[in-house]
Amino acid sequence: MSSLDDPRTLALDSQDLLGVAGAAADAFAAGRAAAEALTIPFPSSEVSSVAICGMGGSAIAGDLVLGAYRERLRHPSAVLRDYYLPGWVGENTLVILSSYSGETEETLTAAMQATERNALCIAITSGGKLDGHYRESGVPIIKIPPGLQPRAALLHLLAPLATALSRMEAFPDISADLDEAEGTLRAAADAYGPDKVLSQNPAKQLAVSLDGTLPLIWGAEVTAAVARRWKAQINENAEVPAFWAEIPELDHNEIVGFEGIGELGQQTHIVELRDPRQHRQNQRRFDLTRELVEPHVRGVVQVMAEGQGAMARTLDLVMLGDYVSLYMALLREVDPAPVELIGRLKERLAVVGYGRTA
Repeated sequence: MSSLDDPRTLALDSQDLLGVAGAAADAFAAGRAAAEALTIPFPSSEVSSVAICGMGGSAIAGDLVLGAYRERLRHPSAVLRDYYLPGWVGENTLVILSSYSGETEETLTAAMQATERNALCIAITSGGKLDGHYRESGVPIIKIPPGLQPRAALLHLLAPLATALSRMEAFPDISADLDEAEGTLRAAADAYGPDKVLSQNPAKQLAVSLDGTLPLIWGAEVTAAVARRWKAQINENAEVPAFWAEIPELDHNEIVGFEGIGELGQQTHIVELRDPRQHRQNQRRFDLTRELVEPHVRGVVQVMAEGQGAMARTLDLVMLGDYVSLYMALLREVDPAPVELIGRLKERLAVVGYGRTA
């Protein structure tokens, strides 16, 4: 029996992140319902641009939604990971303030600026200052359940974000897409969950292949943001370095680095996140780039997204990556829940109060 099929190995998952992944469809449905029930005090006709403010797991939801509907966006849109808002954010900008904890200092700073500029704000949070202070200021709040690791709350954050953007006509109605995506999440939990043994479980098999390697995740178009999610999940859950890159950009720079990769190449394993609807030239780039770099690395594996709608294809790959990262942690006998270095960094930042210098 594989160690990934052993209940003693699975017990290392102290916060049952595998169980949280298995409940992704329910989280997605609840997030949609919360956003659909929200009273929004301004009309969609006022929106001329969109800014999604967040960090880490709260920001990647924005990357995934904008990536899925990049060709259907009606307004200039961006995910902002910073303390400061760019000058173009103003009275006609829809600003989505996304912070799972409600205490993310970068997002709270952005919220202060957005409200000062009279932007059209909506917040998605489980509580904290973002809920308490900005609810009193009249910002509509989509409240989501507390108590999770922010990275494990992705579907709680993504579904209301996508629904709110659809309601505000940032892109055409995506209700049918979201219906399909919910079914995709249920199917993925069944296919990749811990009850499926290694011989029948693609997520466990890929985790075994990546164990002990330096994962390099490649995406393009819809799958570019998914590659970023894979990288972050492997970092936080498995506690190992991982990197991501995007085609076609990597073909203009990163590809050359493989010529001098030397012994590091024997530790590097590339995962190509493919989508059947990618531009034909990007499909060719995946194939040709693989041919050129494969002799220099330990291995290259291709994963193809499945589904009709863009959101279903996106979340199909997201779920696979989430499970792979958790299984990679368990193979290393690591509890995937703690993120001690992030906690220690926050403690040091708090020694001198925010906005002050020593």
